[in-house]
Amino acid sequence: VVSTQSTGIVKQLEYYFGDRNLRQDRFLLREVTLDSGWVSLNTMLNFKRLASICADKAKIAKAVEDSNSELIVINEDKNKIRRNPAKPLPKLTDEYRLAANNKTVYVKGLPLDLNMDGAEEFFAPHGKMCYIKLRKDNANQFKGSVFIEFEEQAAADKIIANTDLRFTPDADPLLIKSRNDYFKSKNQNVKQEKNVKREAQMGGTPEVKHEVPEHVEYEKGKILKICGLEGIETTREDMKTLFEGQGLSWVTFNKGDSEAYIRFDGSAQEALDKVRVDDKFMLSGKEASPVVVEGEEEEAYWKKAAHEKAEFFNRKQQNRKRRFDHGSRGGGGRGRGRGKRYRRD
Repeated sequence: VVSTQSTGIVKQLEYYFGDRNLRQDRFLLREVTLDSGWVSLNTMLNFKRLASICADKAKIAKAVEDSNSELIVINEDKNKIRRNPAKPLPKLTDEYRLAANNKTVYVKGLPLDLNMDGAEEFFAPHGKMCYIKLRKDNANQFKGSVFIEFEEQAAADKIIANTDLRFTPDADPLLIKSRNDYFKSKNQNVKQEKNVKREAQMGGTPEVKHEVPEHVEYEKGKILKICGLEGIETTREDMKTLFEGQGLSWVTFNKGDSEAYIRFDGSAQEALDKVRVDDKFMLSGKEASPVVVEGEEEEAYWKKAAHEKAEFFNRKQQNRKRRFDHGSRGGGGRGRGRGKRYRRD
């Protein structure tokens, strides 16, 4: 009979070496490159959640040896484990990313004191999970929402369809949607907020032309440049995930670019130091070369950003003026309707 503790040990180790976590865990990803994939049990006990389940190396080795896990294996000396070489990490193809994204759901409305153990226990009955991420704010406080990637698409579809799932019987129903729908609605909300703000800024002054000043004022040290992205399958979302909670403000990158620029609300160097492991910067499973932008390149970045912002405002005003002029002209009823909508008395 397999004990509850042994089951917990194997489950936690499979999580560490799973497709999603291993690719994003910079420390473990480095460790598996040092000894043909083998990682000592001493090293694994640095992971607090595993140590909280069992800190006895002999018991951990026994649990792995007696398990029917297809993902993790123990060595002959019973002191190291690794991911099964017959189960290599899948390549980050577009098809793989699409499938993973489709199986990922967003859940909001969870208790703010929820921890990882509580989240896994609550969602376990809804399907086997590849990955669960507690979303945290810049102060590292849980925001009450999670991303969960299920192993099977059917499990993701089923929990999304459950419109009455509650954390407790007297709690409100949880908000559950697909990862894709979450980002779509988030982007729409951000766009609407920006449009409202810009319309308010432009109200009553349609003829004002926004120009870039000769000297652009900016705070130094907020821009990070990542070089050496040739051959690395990565996206803006990967960068946002890597720097989540570090005050990331904007990412300038398109698929296939050889470099990316990331703007932070605070110090880019501090953000970089927090995600490095042994002076290595890993992005999407591969090492890249980051540098904090300085001097003329930094000034050029901010000038370009100011120029693009001014161009946007000017295009927005021109479009608004055309709608206003067209609506104010006499003619068909549809034109008068728009004229009334945009006229300022």
